[in-house]
Amino acid sequence: MMRLFKRILKWIGYLLLTVIFIFTLFVVIPEKETVKPIKPRKDTRYWAMSGGFNIAYTHLKSTADSIKSPIIFCHGGPGGYIHSSIIHTLDEMTNLGHDVYLYDQRGSGLSDRLEKYSDISFDAHIKDLDEIISQKIKRKKVILMGQSFGSELIAHYSAYYPDAIEKMIFSSPGGLTPNRMKNEQYVDLDSLFRIPDSLKFIEPYSFVKDVDRVARKPKAITLITGAMLLDKKLISDKQADRILNTLASKFTRGMVCDEKNVLPEEGGGGLYAFIATNQGDIPDVRDKIRQLEIPIIVIQGQCDYIPFSLAYEYVDLYKNSAYKFIENAGHEIWWEQKERYLDVIKNFLSN
Repeated sequence: MMRLFKRILKWIGYLLLTVIFIFTLFVVIPEKETVKPIKPRKDTRYWAMSGGFNIAYTHLKSTADSIKSPIIFCHGGPGGYIHSSIIHTLDEMTNLGHDVYLYDQRGSGLSDRLEKYSDISFDAHIKDLDEIISQKIKRKKVILMGQSFGSELIAHYSAYYPDAIEKMIFSSPGGLTPNRMKNEQYVDLDSLFRIPDSLKFIEPYSFVKDVDRVARKPKAITLITGAMLLDKKLISDKQADRILNTLASKFTRGMVCDEKNVLPEEGGGGLYAFIATNQGDIPDVRDKIRQLEIPIIVIQGQCDYIPFSLAYEYVDLYKNSAYKFIENAGHEIWWEQKERYLDVIKNFLSN
């Protein structure tokens, strides 16, 4: 009996070693590079942050005689980056007297990858934005512009530093975190903010299955487990970012009305930044926002994959707000309706 028991333990040991070997093999095999990693542009500059890392940015200087408040653009994601297309788009704002700053958030784009997984958090992004405004740009008032996740970032910033903001532009805003609650119950925003009959939304390509397929890969599972449980990067940033860049080349199909308008990926994704930013508790700042007088505008495309109700909540929260709907445009509005997009922004800033 004892001999049989030892034999069973022996084979269980062999089986476990085989599973570990196969799993490790999947992990150590280099991730295929489907998108070339992003490279610095001629106009790429770097801020040396107080935390001992660098944040990459592009500064578009005003070409007008009158100098107005600078525009700071916060990209989507988290784990996204500054795509060259938004640089070319917002360059037109310099004719109106605005300097424009577009920066890659910590852990993504051309900015430094940090040593520890826990070095990145939602709160850290807020502190970076404050340091950029108060210590790097050093202007009393700025105009904040957030794309997708960047909208949530600037909304939270406005709750704590409203005096630094002149106006705010929410471009294809993602939902405000945490979810809205009333009497300890989650609020159904779709019922609260119903789509007006005048707005005819079009559902774009759904990329949920693409995301799920990547998330189930052994390498992705190892990466997530090591990061969340051990605060360790078991897979290098280079390999991790390849996973996100490959995925991005697929889900951008859901960012447009017409898939022929999808622009090529430029390889700036930061996967650890994506996971870490979405971790942890984020305070509810809705009561603070309701007190603000900052003028804001929400711009949303007809084919945006973000529900109308999530975008419209920003209009509901801010006292001085407006909503603009742009037909034949997806989540990346300027990819398909650049001129209309700029007209809306210019009109908002000039009024």
